[in-house]
Amino acid sequence: MSEKPARVFRPVPVPGPARVWFAILLTVLVVPLLWLLFELLRVPTIRYDVDSSKVTISSSLGSSHEEKTISLARITTARSELLRDRSLRFGTEKPGYCVGFFAYPRLGEVFQITDCSELGVLLISSGEASPVVITPTDPDGFLKALSAGRPATFEPPGKRTASWWLTLATVFAILFVVALVLATVFFIAPARLSYAVGGGTLTITTLFGRRTMPLAGTRAMPHRSLLGQRLSGVPLPGYQVGSWMLDSMATTVLASERGHDGVLIEGDGRFFVNPHDREGFLAALAGEGATIITDTTLQRRR
Repeated sequence: MSEKPARVFRPVPVPGPARVWFAILLTVLVVPLLWLLFELLRVPTIRYDVDSSKVTISSSLGSSHEEKTISLARITTARSELLRDRSLRFGTEKPGYCVGFFAYPRLGEVFQITDCSELGVLLISSGEASPVVITPTDPDGFLKALSAGRPATFEPPGKRTASWWLTLATVFAILFVVALVLATVFFIAPARLSYAVGGGTLTITTLFGRRTMPLAGTRAMPHRSLLGQRLSGVPLPGYQVGSWMLDSMATTVLASERGHDGVLIEGDGRFFVNPHDREGFLAALAGEGATIITDTTLQRRR
């Protein structure tokens, strides 16, 4: 004769909070990551505008902006320069974006807003403490426009870092892990929690495994616990697994909610569970050898 299959009971469902907390935490964690991704992948912009009275040098990288205006009347030197062997003194040096104070063997310390390329233009102005270096795409055209005071705009092409794809993959991997962890905590863990009664045992399935206890010699009773402090475990919406002080006694909780009606099982330890079909669960326990205590009053929280 084949063995009677185990009867599986689900815990009391706890609707609402899991979805709300999942949405809140996912938003709180994902939005900063997406903002970081946007900032990391933004292509820097550099622009040089010449008009009849001044040259305006501007740059932008994410939330960082620089702008400098030099009067044409105060420029004493403007010439092409080969920019090699630079060393950063203060500022930002990224692929396609070298902005700040740099030093060169030939030029000494300069302030530059460039795309880090080697061919540039050196501007010396009586109104600037340091020479200024820029890298227009057409140095000769820039110098002609500067000399004539002719309006013109020069924009070096933006350059993304060589490892931009690695940045993209890393951030998306983090996003996937965050979503997976939150989904596990709020949906997968509660879905795995179940109670199987059969073969003289009670098997409780949790997120990380199963706990099986023989029912012979155990006592089970309807119960509502007096809540106490947590000893171990993490209280999650729909998944309360750990050790708590319930009724002033250390109790292993394997339930979707520990503060409502459930079943207390006493045997090799003290366990609190909360099957949705509590009466059917107690009947199944009795059929497998547990002693059901019916002459008891549900305890209420103080």
